[in-house]
Amino acid sequence: MAGRSTPWASGMGVTLVEVRDAQRTAFLADAGIRQALLDGVDRGLSGDPPEIPSSASVLALREGRRTTGPADGIVALARDLPRAGEAALIAVAIAPASRGRALATKALLLVERRLSQDGVTRLFVRVPRKNGRGLYYMLRCGFTPVTGAAPRDGGDATWFARGTGRAG
Repeated sequence: MAGRSTPWASGMGVTLVEVRDAQRTAFLADAGIRQALLDGVDRGLSGDPPEIPSSASVLALREGRRTTGPADGIVALARDLPRAGEAALIAVAIAPASRGRALATKALLLVERRLSQDGVTRLFVRVPRKNGRGLYYMLRCGFTPVTGAAPRDGGDATWFARGTGRAG
């Protein structure tokens, strides 16, 4: 799937490219991306994946330095949520054919690095409660479950947070 040729962020063995407008619709309809998003709720889930809010940035995740071609996964990110200077990771999901190469971890670290450079002080991550692997993964990555300070989305999810390393 083609995307903008300028990366949103690149490093740690992955490249993130923002997908916009008509390309966004086609990207979200891709079978591998759809299954990645469904599995992000519960492995083996079928039907329609959760909706990515239109206000969120959608980033195609590609292994290596590729800025075009098939994506290995998706990152969806909302800035200034729940407050100014913070961000919420709505989804980080890897297509089934690309799993087992630590791409989600590399993408998460790259997102944190970029957000820190942009002045974001805290990153929230949403994990559906049915996704036991995702809940455990966020704990292993050093994120802490939060309640009162988390974004309100009305969904059945646990929110995690961690500072980006930026003083603020």
